[in-house]
Amino acid sequence: MPARVAALYDIHGNLAALDAVLQEVERAGADALVFGGDLAFGPQPRQVLERVMSLGGPVSFVRGNTDREVAERHGVEQGVRGWIAEVNAWCHDQLTPDQREFLLSQKAHVTLHVEGLGDVLFVHGSPRSDEEAIRRDTPEAEILPMVAHVGESIIVCGHTHIQFDRMVAGKRVVNAGSVGLPSAARGACWALIGPEIELRETLYDFERAAAEIRKSGAPKAGEFADDILNPPVAGP
Repeated sequence: MPARVAALYDIHGNLAALDAVLQEVERAGADALVFGGDLAFGPQPRQVLERVMSLGGPVSFVRGNTDREVAERHGVEQGVRGWIAEVNAWCHDQLTPDQREFLLSQKAHVTLHVEGLGDVLFVHGSPRSDEEAIRRDTPEAEILPMVAHVGESIIVCGHTHIQFDRMVAGKRVVNAGSVGLPSAARGACWALIGPEIELRETLYDFERAAAEIRKSGAPKAGEFADDILNPPVAGP
């Protein structure tokens, strides 16, 4: 039974942010890790996959929507917008066959019994869909059917890239935020679960990370870099 679980969501191919958070996780004394999806859609997909696949200790993975889309090379024929299809194709081609299979092998959700908190459900979007968002202002009436069949009292999610911790629909819903592409935050966002719940933000060398991303050759590399240097500060 882990006492402190680090929840890392929405890495989005940002290796510098991931490495900074992993160092902070070690200092925080976390004894288990959960990656909550959307690892590879971004400018450094292979490097991020190499890093997470090399980790030892108790590590769990939840599959995000872009993990599926990158691994299966979703394009406009699957209804994906043009620039997203371009990024999907590029990321897919950067990954090894083993890395693509790794993305597809992840679970839709993971439950861990955390000391002092009980069973905690980790999902990407909502308990019923990796594409469905629970936002910090989503009305309770919309959330109720999403969590109707959830037995756990705590749900940790991501997908929207904005941290929050709220009681709604009889559940404590925690969004860990985004490690690689945060919104409404400056640093790499994550959560430490147990014995309390802490929303964390880790600062790192944004200028250096942006410079490396610009050299990656990824479609929209400039936009990814700009978002790291000047993250969005508004949104639901």
